Amino acid sequence: MKAQVGKYYFGRHRSHWGVWQWECVTESGCAMARFVKDVFTYEDAVKEVYSLNGWGQPKQIRRIY
Repeated sequence: MKAQVGKYYFGRHRSHWGVWQWECVTESGCAMARFVKDVFTYEDAVKEVYSLNGWGQPKQIRRIY
């Protein structure tokens, strides 16, 4: 997913998963995001980001290592 102001994304955060919201994205590739919350599982992170971005619920969640 390409960074867009106002959209949410997730990634590893300490020993859990974290959700962030893009606040500033420039054409030169500089981006800044605001931390929103921690979630405990990958599946919860995916569901939270889908919900916050208004994409409904994912049909299938697969984690590729």
